[in-house]
Amino acid sequence: MQTPKFLQELLSSPEYGDKNSETYRRATKYMNILYPGTVQFDASGRMMRPEYDMTLKQFNAAQAEIDADFEAEKDDATEEVMEDFEDYFENIGFDFNIEDYVVSGDPIPVKVLMPGGYISKRQLDTYELDIPEFKIAPKIWRWHSSGGENTCDECESRDGTVYFFPDDIPVCPVHENCACHITEETLDKNGKTISTKPYKTEQKSNKVSDMKMSDKGIEWLKGKEDRVLDKRGNHVIYDDATKKPVNPNEPLPKGATIGYGHLVKPGEDFTNGITERQAIALLRSDIAVAERAVNDNITVPLAQNQYDALVSLAYNIGSGGFKNSTVVKYINNPDFHSSVYSDLESAWRAWNRTQGKVSNGLINRRQNEWNLYKRGIY
Repeated sequence: MQTPKFLQELLSSPEYGDKNSETYRRATKYMNILYPGTVQFDASGRMMRPEYDMTLKQFNAAQAEIDADFEAEKDDATEEVMEDFEDYFENIGFDFNIEDYVVSGDPIPVKVLMPGGYISKRQLDTYELDIPEFKIAPKIWRWHSSGGENTCDECESRDGTVYFFPDDIPVCPVHENCACHITEETLDKNGKTISTKPYKTEQKSNKVSDMKMSDKGIEWLKGKEDRVLDKRGNHVIYDDATKKPVNPNEPLPKGATIGYGHLVKPGEDFTNGITERQAIALLRSDIAVAERAVNDNITVPLAQNQYDALVSLAYNIGSGGFKNSTVVKYINNPDFHSSVYSDLESAWRAWNRTQGKVSNGLINRRQNEWNLYKRGIY
């Protein structure tokens, strides 16, 4: 196993030499987690490179320990932030939630000895916190949704949201006939509003080659993919054609799937299922291919909701289908005209067949993607 970066940093830190330090405690803890006594020796006493890093039981225990450690880190970070800013956040109406600042860390690849005697390549999931440096600022910006028939889910979800920096503010209006607005508020030293005035955003031009699917897009996509859970709430392998779980004692069908649309590949072993976090990590890994398809083939600027919708389409129809699609031609060239599909919408909705037959599920998915692309409805 390659020693993960965070453990290398702990071991090389000057504080590691102090056995009473927190650095030494954490390094020792993770050494025991990641290297649980798998070292072997030959007849001459020389150390041999082990065939595997840990057993399945040790792997599950290691992931549970990493998760528990991160939960404690989140609790400590929440306590630290709220100790300094609880009253300030209450005055400005800001709801601090530590989960909003959780990001995926570098996964730790490991070779796991399975109960059947074979070795499976897996990874331990790690997570990090990306918390901004909060400070009592002289100004904030607040989103206001108008309500009414033109208020989409995107608008409604942002109502009352507080932004600390102008660059963080999404484009407003969200869509045609959108009546949402943003106010710029001047605050006193306690965070109470002194004055308020309207604030206008400018349409942002995004360079597609640098874009990634948003966290909101990931959550939206999760709702469009099938999943099968066991009684513990873990994801299990299922047959994509029937949506029924696969018996662990039976051979995997051609469309064996787990998590949110992840097709099981040769050498992958998910006999014992995967957690929600592992399912999300697989999804993010899988959509990287769809993101590249959009980044490589779309040549005009896109809003984030448009990009997210296109990634969903590419993820569903495959990179090859997306690259050669009429959808791409319509988006890249405003003067393009197809003799088969009269406009972008009809070209988009045409991807509604599976195994040659029209699918109601795909009809609904294309509708949802189009609503996301055209109106920003997540």
